[in-house]
Amino acid sequence: MTTSSDPTHHEATAELHRRRPAGRPSPSLVHSRTGRMLVLTLATVTLVVEMGSLLATVGVHVGSFTLSASAVPSVLLLVFLGARSVGEARDRDRLVPFWIAMVAGLALGGTLFARSGDLVDVGALLVAATNEEMVYRFAVPVVAATGLMVLRVPPTAARVVGYVGAGAWWVLLPGHQQQVAGDPTNLVTYISFALISALVVARSRALVPMAVAHCVLNIITIAHMRGDITGASRSALSACLLFLLIGTFAWPGDLRRRAADAEDLVSDTVIDLRDGRPASVRRGDTVELIDPVAPAEEAPAADERVDV
Repeated sequence: MTTSSDPTHHEATAELHRRRPAGRPSPSLVHSRTGRMLVLTLATVTLVVEMGSLLATVGVHVGSFTLSASAVPSVLLLVFLGARSVGEARDRDRLVPFWIAMVAGLALGGTLFARSGDLVDVGALLVAATNEEMVYRFAVPVVAATGLMVLRVPPTAARVVGYVGAGAWWVLLPGHQQQVAGDPTNLVTYISFALISALVVARSRALVPMAVAHCVLNIITIAHMRGDITGASRSALSACLLFLLIGTFAWPGDLRRRAADAEDLVSDTVIDLRDGRPASVRRGDTVELIDPVAPAEEAPAADERVDV
């Protein structure tokens, strides 16, 4: 009989623990059907409030700026999404220069606005940028894709149309139209930024980094309008920031996705309301559910048969 003091017994036990598969973390609420419905509901509320705020010209006054009333539900939506909205860089080493640049940009804004006693405006710009990213890079695409899928539009096409429609809406916002009227070249800037934002969020889920970068770009723009920096400095700083943003979260060569990524935040949230099932995506000749079946629900594999 083998006792507990037998070295062979201890070696066998250690080998068993090494071979035992690590337990998978239980899926969070956001990954469940209930969670997706809650996110979809919050996204719809955010979209409706944004439309009402634009039509009724109702806003929330913070510092020198008037923010859209949708800032409240959009921040709640961001909190509910949690860590999923932070995104993931394909190369973590790139995060260091990116966040150094973001902190420097926010510090620049704090320094410039503090001179005129408007330090609170930096916070207002950050909330405004977060609001726009949540509305036009997430809420609108999610609601639009869900509606199009009800009309039997394929999920991938519905997602693309959602991003494009949201980007066009963002470009045509009243404040942007005013700046385009004053300088038509701004139209190219807004279209380019809408395209870059959609690519960043779609490829890396980086809503939070995108919102911070958006805020820093707004700080640079306002600093130029106030005469604090020259036009050349504005162009150089903006180009560097966009290069860091793309290089960190959406570099063209970094198209590889983790197995858990499936698609993006929009695909994670969209539900086919015709049957209540998560959306699927076609990969070649196969159709896969965007929300994989949990391990406990997977059917056991059938025994293999070998014909001889």
